[in-house]
Amino acid sequence: MNRITKLTTVGLLVIGGSVVAVPAYAADLTCTDDLGSQTVSGNLIVPGGADCILGGATVEGDIVVEAGGWLDATSVTVTGDVVATDAYGVSLDGTSVAGDVSAYSADTTVGFLYVNDLKVGGSVEAGGIDVEVVDSAIAGSLLTQQATYVDVVRTSVGADVSIDGSDWGVSMTGAVVKGDVTVSGSSRDVLIGATADGGSDAFANSIGGGLSLSGNTANLRVANTTVYGALALDGNTPAAAFGAGVRAGSTTGDYTGEAPTAPPAGDQSIAVTVPGQGSGELTWSIEGTSRLVDLGVATENLDHYAAAGEIVPIRVQDTRAGNPGWSLTAQVSNFAADGQEVSSAYLGWTPEVLETQGGAVAGAPVPSGFDSGQGLSVARTLAQANDGHERGSSLVGADLDLKLPLETPRGTYTATVTLTALS
Repeated sequence: MNRITKLTTVGLLVIGGSVVAVPAYAADLTCTDDLGSQTVSGNLIVPGGADCILGGATVEGDIVVEAGGWLDATSVTVTGDVVATDAYGVSLDGTSVAGDVSAYSADTTVGFLYVNDLKVGGSVEAGGIDVEVVDSAIAGSLLTQQATYVDVVRTSVGADVSIDGSDWGVSMTGAVVKGDVTVSGSSRDVLIGATADGGSDAFANSIGGGLSLSGNTANLRVANTTVYGALALDGNTPAAAFGAGVRAGSTTGDYTGEAPTAPPAGDQSIAVTVPGQGSGELTWSIEGTSRLVDLGVATENLDHYAAAGEIVPIRVQDTRAGNPGWSLTAQVSNFAADGQEVSSAYLGWTPEVLETQGGAVAGAPVPSGFDSGQGLSVARTLAQANDGHERGSSLVGADLDLKLPLETPRGTYTATVTLTALS
């Protein structure tokens, strides 16, 4: 992959920046578009038919999504509840809700609640909609009624889980539930730690209380699940099929397949779910509030003008799986002033690594073309890291050396630097 960005310079580098104040709303606010990272000191209302997008916002109250409204919240903090009734949908990603999350629809074919990396101080309740709960932590209970389907993936629940009447099935994998789990009345696949053909899912379930499976009328599979209480089966047609890795304190009711074994003995059990490593990304960013480098007024030295300075440091962050190698290169356009041009070959540098938690190595020094070579008029390596480098971020910089011929016309010159991240 590569990422290329152009930065305008004065005497060498970049454009300046500005700081934008983020207002806080002191009362309830209606959201009908992209609210961004605002702070709402009250309730946030999403009216019917509106799309509300939040990114990094703080709501010091409740979020209420009215019929037909859509809430798309990323990295949001909510000090109250999130309540949706007959909404088009609710999506919560990387969000924290101090209270409860409640999403219900009277029409069992419309609406959704999709949550990822959600932290809930209370409970989550949903009915009549699609429900997906992934990589989340729920301090209270999880309750769904007549949901179209329910997926609970790599999620911890501090109390009970109750899933009733999901016509399009249930999947639970990587769940850690301190209380009881009840799944009833589903007419499609119910997969508890299992694949559709009965194999073990990659992520096991741990249930501190009991597991009750009743009145389910389709493919019912259980595998890779530890139940510290009782595993109760009642009225399932066909009977539940048990695969490998089912453990329970006791088992009652009809089932086929492998008989459960006893859960681990001991005074306490510890459960943790480790997800697969994400693909990650290689990124870089300018460190600091200003992107301007000023080389000042060049000084006359015998046979040339000289100027020096330092680039604004650049932070390179690599979170990619396998820690593949990368390089960050730079190339400078010709300097220009009032129609005059001077070759960027006269600009050289000495790269350096300022912080190296990511295994970065500084590029080779490049002399000014006044002395020899082509300077920074061609792509040069600022920093790089080899395959298998340390995982993390590095801060890199460079000392600049500009030497210009004495016949250079006077003026204030600017140039453009192109930074490219390569992998």
